[in-house]
Amino acid sequence: MSAFALVAEPDPALSAAQVAVVDALGLVPLVAQDGERAIWLLRRFGTPALLVTSLSLPVVDGFEVLDWLRARISGRGAKVIVTSPFPELRAFAGALREHLGIHAILPRNASADTLRVVADALLKGAEMPAPLSEAALSTQVNSVRSMQEGPKDPRLDWFVRSALEELHASVGLAIVAQGEGRVLVSAVGMEPRRWPVLGGIGRHVLGAGETLVVADAFAHPFFQGDVAVTEGLVRGFAAAPVLDAAGRTRGMLCVIEPKARLRIGPEGLVRLAERARLIGTAIPTIEPGVGRLLRASRRRIIEAMPDSAPISSPR
Repeated sequence: MSAFALVAEPDPALSAAQVAVVDALGLVPLVAQDGERAIWLLRRFGTPALLVTSLSLPVVDGFEVLDWLRARISGRGAKVIVTSPFPELRAFAGALREHLGIHAILPRNASADTLRVVADALLKGAEMPAPLSEAALSTQVNSVRSMQEGPKDPRLDWFVRSALEELHASVGLAIVAQGEGRVLVSAVGMEPRRWPVLGGIGRHVLGAGETLVVADAFAHPFFQGDVAVTEGLVRGFAAAPVLDAAGRTRGMLCVIEPKARLRIGPEGLVRLAERARLIGTAIPTIEPGVGRLLRASRRRIIEAMPDSAPISSPR
């Protein structure tokens, strides 16, 4: 076949934009929404002229795809552009740039024009400068680990159990900041007290406000040393941000496989994100001062009740 480009991206809208860029550069576009499909296409068609891949892919991770390309076929001829919304993953990929044969590293929200300019320059033989060390940048991460755990909320429990049933996962967890320094936590399939251990992985979701999937943390060069992985709580992990009405991240909904690779595909990630959005709608934030007013009103109602009130009125 003619010179082709492989686009590996789970988000259909972003994938379509990247395919349009590839097509405009005169390459035949092949598309994969997960890493397993990407490897199948590489096995079937060989070395692409251009590979544009997300670092966070379902089923098989983007780092595994790059490892496979370099180890199994003559992948050194391919120009490789990786994307990610997570600054630390981009910085880590930069450190492995030579080993993995990465030529350019872009934020996930890079414009189509930026992708076109970078891809065109690479295909013409230009060398991209090494990316800025983003690990040293000052970033504000929305963390809920230091917040006080609030009372249980049956609505949150229902959302977590529903996500587990729909996605056929073993463990589910939701962490939602509710205001006034409190956080609601629902854990199914794991001890609730262990949820802070997941803060290391979850902070990427909370900081970027984007869905993160790690199909197999045991094989992931960045996450394999995380405390949640080394303590046996996580092998496969997918988390979507819970957003408030203004689009600010206030928590996350995640599904976990402690012992097995997470097999959730692109459609599963979409459903997980939809569940997370519903949580943000169903469980509103308590604004400063409102919680105190509600508690004071509740006390006044209780104090106004008679000492002995009937449980129900006769019909």
